[in-house]
Amino acid sequence: MKKIFLMVLSVMFFGAAGNAQVDVSGNSAKTPDGVEAVDLGLSVKWANMNVGATKDSGFGTYFAWGETKPKEYYSWNTYIWSKGNSNFLIKYSTTDRKAQLALSDDAARANWGGEWRMPTMNEYDELTDTTNCKWEWMTKEGVNGYKVTGKKTGKSIFLPITGFRFYGDVQFRAINGIYWTSSLYMTNPYKAWCLEFSFSDINVHYGNLSSNRFSGRCVRAVR
Repeated sequence: MKKIFLMVLSVMFFGAAGNAQVDVSGNSAKTPDGVEAVDLGLSVKWANMNVGATKDSGFGTYFAWGETKPKEYYSWNTYIWSKGNSNFLIKYSTTDRKAQLALSDDAARANWGGEWRMPTMNEYDELTDTTNCKWEWMTKEGVNGYKVTGKKTGKSIFLPITGFRFYGDVQFRAINGIYWTSSLYMTNPYKAWCLEFSFSDINVHYGNLSSNRFSGRCVRAVR
């Protein structure tokens, strides 16, 4: 686990953000207008906004891990890769030993097409490494988050505080930014690795309740 403590002075404020309706019907998925691949000088290029958002301060769409469509209720009973609870996983488990999402189960690829995909745990480790990128807490269009600037290129992206979907509610939207990786936590395969941050803490980890695979989180794509 990588943990970086940042000392910042900021007052947290929550505001509205732009979101787009996600359409994953058929094979018509394509990169939406306004989406760009930003070169931060890392091994991959990062999208300038979340999947399902219309601008970089938008939260975008919340997906369960390995699902490609949003829904109203997030639980083990509605999760496509389980039979009602965490003890009966039908894919990505200690049985099949699949540790990375297949592209067919990747929300970024399903919705944006092209070469877009969800980032791995190692790619988020690279992004949060302060030798590679500078992380600055800021408020953009009424939404708190981090401006992440590549030290080699000087280019930046904005990662908004998103919270996550748990059962029928969005939780911690004004407190934590929580983003899925494509990497399974093999020790406890009902969980997956994620990026989680607040105004004072950035952590790539498997988390606690919030990282159960059935919970809905936002996705920042790479290519």
